[in-house]
Amino acid sequence: MLKYFIEYMNLDQVKSICVAINSMKRKLQSGDFINPMQEFEDVEPMFQEIKEIAVKTKNERLANAQYVFKEYFLLFCELRNYFNKLKIKDYKASWDKLQDCFDIIKFVGKFTNEENRFELPSLYDLLLEYEALYPYKLFCSSEFVIEKATCSICGKSVLGLDCPHIKGELYWGEPCIHKIEKIKYFQGVALVAHPENKRCIMQVVDDDITDDEKFKKLDDFIGLNLPFLQMFSINSKIERKMDVKYKNVGRNDICPCGSGKKFKRCCISKLYYQHIKYSVTPSKKIELFYF
Repeated sequence: MLKYFIEYMNLDQVKSICVAINSMKRKLQSGDFINPMQEFEDVEPMFQEIKEIAVKTKNERLANAQYVFKEYFLLFCELRNYFNKLKIKDYKASWDKLQDCFDIIKFVGKFTNEENRFELPSLYDLLLEYEALYPYKLFCSSEFVIEKATCSICGKSVLGLDCPHIKGELYWGEPCIHKIEKIKYFQGVALVAHPENKRCIMQVVDDDITDDEKFKKLDDFIGLNLPFLQMFSINSKIERKMDVKYKNVGRNDICPCGSGKKFKRCCISKLYYQHIKYSVTPSKKIELFYF
């Protein structure tokens, strides 16, 4: 779909959209994250005009291609938004933006041949490395029994056989979405490590770990000041370290914890602890595709 869209470079709207996305990609590469949605807002009416042309000429493929390319355009807006949140260390909010980027890449990839996905596979691999820097490991997946749901294309119920449309497919430049109008009852919650949607995060409420400690791995990485489009890999190694507060305590000294016992009878087992050391290996920079 991406390649098919740019084959219509004879349309002024397509030309202008390509100029705009090239400009936005250059800003992304240079680290300019100001007003990340501005370019999209400027060209959004052009996508609508292309859709109207497609409908008028009875070209459903072009109508669908403009929607896919619009999502592709939106991806680079969201990437700028995501990297800006990392830059200002708004790590909690950055997680949702990261998931938005994953969603768009998967959607565009679904409607694009593997050989025509341009830089999407490389960006996906890069974002997976960023995702591994976060402390989130467990997620909530809810299950509901739906009583009423309708199709966004035809408005008919999706629970019967009247609706001919397939959820997630494109029809004349519009995705088929199931609109949940009434939930019969809540069935349950599953705790999973790798759900499709990772926005519902499960964390221990009463832990005493600060946000700074939770995001230390991510914060340390950002502190390296690598280009945001630089591929990298992270290796971990477990090291045995001495706790500095016990460094000068002898075996027969009174334990510093205040128990009144000798150190060898009390906290000597805490003298050493396991420390995870991370090493970052930069590799190639992501090469963006220009039209």
